[in-house]
Amino acid sequence: MQSESNLAEGADERSEAAADAEKPSDAGSVVKRRFRKSSIGRWALFVIGIFAVGLLVREAGWDQVRSAITRTAPFLPLVFALEIAWVSLDTVALRSMYGEARHEVRRRTWLQSALLAYSIMILLPAGRAGGEVARASILSRSSGGRAIAHSTRLQASVLLANTGISLPCWLTVALSSGWGHPLALLLLGNAVATAAAGTAILLVAKHSKVGEKLSRWFKSLRVIGREADRVLGPQPTIPARAIAWIGLGRVIQTVQYGVILFAVGGAFGLEASLVTQGIHLVGAGLGDFVPNAVGITEGAYRLFADALGLGDDPARAISIALVARLCQFSLAGTALVVSQIMARR
Repeated sequence: MQSESNLAEGADERSEAAADAEKPSDAGSVVKRRFRKSSIGRWALFVIGIFAVGLLVREAGWDQVRSAITRTAPFLPLVFALEIAWVSLDTVALRSMYGEARHEVRRRTWLQSALLAYSIMILLPAGRAGGEVARASILSRSSGGRAIAHSTRLQASVLLANTGISLPCWLTVALSSGWGHPLALLLLGNAVATAAAGTAILLVAKHSKVGEKLSRWFKSLRVIGREADRVLGPQPTIPARAIAWIGLGRVIQTVQYGVILFAVGGAFGLEASLVTQGIHLVGAGLGDFVPNAVGITEGAYRLFADALGLGDDPARAISIALVARLCQFSLAGTALVVSQIMARR
């Protein structure tokens, strides 16, 4: 009788697991509901950020800012190409974590998830975290808990890659403007903070059985959470290959910001590119809770225009952020439309 009871219990558990397994995308929907609850405040910050951009442009001069942006037209194809290149490497990094299991996911699914993740990261209050939730939701339909496991590791890898690019930016600013320059200090702080956060995420994901805890909180994540823990178990703590791919992406992004600086009339070269990227990193870090750091990044370029040699021409400094944003919004809008077309088909 006892054995029959055990068999019955096992059958019930397997049936529940099978039912949950049929809905792997619940992993994304559960977290997306959490993002919806916090989106009101982020939308409010977004509106405030737009207002701040207006004030900065007005202070610098509408005509001067428009003139600086207009002169970048011949360089925009290259700026767009570099944006696509560095963003695409995030997906390359994620695929490298999957190993041979990457072939279980169709190329169409990889593309759709990348397009949706980028569009959400740029256009919606949820930002990068929301974009990665959407990406994991799509990928989980093909790879289950593996999607959650590696999306978590991807977030950590992005932070560690940011550490890697922050350090040369910090050193460049420190040598050119002084070790005590506010921009140098903020870059050093950014490097320390991203290194600590990225390492902490990897250690927690590896050793604390996050999937099991999620399965206790959310019944719909019972199967997929346990599968995520099984995937994370044999993985190396540091995903070196993924970090290298994302790091290459940040190098390409540095070139992109160097091109934008030159396009608005600034200096051209490695030092100028690293300083421009450094200001972007500080603005993005300080504006982490504002969608796409709207207003914060523009303010950072205005504040540190002297480090770019544009202290007497703040319109050009602010235009760097505006040109980058124009590129991102255009690509994100296109990515959103394409991803929706792919989803309907």
